[in-house]
Amino acid sequence: MVSLMQNILSDPKLLESFESYLLRNHTRHLEHNLLFIEALSQLRHENDSKKVEAMLHRIYNTFLAPRAKLKLKDVTTSEQVREDINAVSWSIVSQEDAAEILKDTEEEVLATLTSKLDEFARAKNLNIEPSPDTHTKDRRVRVAIIGGGFTGFTVASILDRMPLFNVILIDTKDSFEYTPGIVKRIVHPERSSTMRVRHDAYVQNGKVIIGYAEDIGDDARSVRVNDETIHFDYLVIATGSSYTSELKSTDISSIYRLSGLDQVNSELVQAKRVLIVGGGLVGCELASEIASSTFPGHYPKKQVTLVESHPNVLSRSKPEQQEKAMQYLIDELGVEVICNERIIDIMDIGTHNRYIGSSGREYNTYDKVFMATGTRPHSQLLLKATNEPHLDTCVDGWGHIRVKPTLQIEHWKYTHLFAGGDVTNIVEEKTGYAATLAGVCIARNICRLVKGKPPLRQGTKGTLPAPDKPLHGVMVDSGCQLQGGKQKLKVLKKHLGFLNPAWAALKRYDEQQYLQMVQGEGTTSPTFGRLPRRLTLPNIRDYTAAVSSFR
Repeated sequence: MVSLMQNILSDPKLLESFESYLLRNHTRHLEHNLLFIEALSQLRHENDSKKVEAMLHRIYNTFLAPRAKLKLKDVTTSEQVREDINAVSWSIVSQEDAAEILKDTEEEVLATLTSKLDEFARAKNLNIEPSPDTHTKDRRVRVAIIGGGFTGFTVASILDRMPLFNVILIDTKDSFEYTPGIVKRIVHPERSSTMRVRHDAYVQNGKVIIGYAEDIGDDARSVRVNDETIHFDYLVIATGSSYTSELKSTDISSIYRLSGLDQVNSELVQAKRVLIVGGGLVGCELASEIASSTFPGHYPKKQVTLVESHPNVLSRSKPEQQEKAMQYLIDELGVEVICNERIIDIMDIGTHNRYIGSSGREYNTYDKVFMATGTRPHSQLLLKATNEPHLDTCVDGWGHIRVKPTLQIEHWKYTHLFAGGDVTNIVEEKTGYAATLAGVCIARNICRLVKGKPPLRQGTKGTLPAPDKPLHGVMVDSGCQLQGGKQKLKVLKKHLGFLNPAWAALKRYDEQQYLQMVQGEGTTSPTFGRLPRRLTLPNIRDYTAAVSSFR
């Protein structure tokens, strides 16, 4: 049963089909059961104890609490789970502890899904088993991409459209999430889109696997995911990074993700005082949006405090930009900005946490706290890979993957491994735009290697260089427009102009428009640099020899 469920969870088409089946058969509440199982899968792959505890509380509040938004039906364990969570409130909760607390609930949920899963398989005449590896039969060049953020999304979007390539995208989510829309979604959910593009909407000729890459082996020619071995000719590691807050997500389902963001918005609406830790681009944007907005309820205007460890907000920007940002936040919006202050400890005092600053000041009267700092690169796959020779030497002391200027992983033996985006050690502002540029460079270099040409250094021959300043990026007046996609910029300039039009530019578009831009459709300028030429399957003898040389 668990194996059957895992196979459904790993295939976005099967997952959508099963969800639709439940809805058509008037068993909508069972869709919540399915989301619960997805949330448990996410929990089991999280090793950060602080995140584990937050996930546990979120699962309870979402599925089991008396007023849960996605309330589970026919489950008898809600009260016991609440008591167990209270019992460990003063302990460090491990992944195993959380799974044990939810074990009985999981068994009941799986029991209610069993009959429907069997009915679904019979109705669709499905044999839901992992397909045999056909890598020896497929003539196409196999490109495995781990991570469906901006870099993975970009490489997959470009290469999947070429008949030469068989793209296998592996991600923990069923969709690409357009993160420039997160702040807007949190503050003004009624004005925002879903922010997500399902992976199988742009990977149409390859394969999408929802799951966690567990190991790399076979002389760095295969990756293990969901107990299945995926062979590849080229590998792109685009696993990104995570915040300690809700600003980035590994939620499998869009429904679960949006329910979480709705909960954040509800907490924000009810808050009187808001604390934001981190005065970079995201922290400043969040402070700006909240302070300039009017909310429903008892507290239409929020008292916002922004804490930054550096002498100024936007610490990597030019002094005049920093001054402009400080003036806008303090003088125009009334945000309390505290610089040279680092949060060094967080103490649980019941209904609120107490945040201790390096100056000795305590921040303990805030109703909602956003952590907009402390990104953590996701390089664990290389650190724990059993491949010989080892791959952990490619990870630096900060957890970033070392890459060459060509974005090939810095390894003495392998030239077919690439990495891009937040997970790399490239000195750049880690934004979606920078990750997109990396994706274009990687796609071009894979094409060049297949053709027997040397890879390009990023920033040469039509590839755009990594943006080394936080406000470098797509300029509003650069001419990049989509048919029907240009929006009035008055609101953007009003609320984000203090940062820079470069940062505001990505917020002109939604996720569907961005996909078109990456694929080179509807643009009037090379927004992300020159895309690779389309490669098809050649009908020549040399092709077999060329493919064999890197298999």
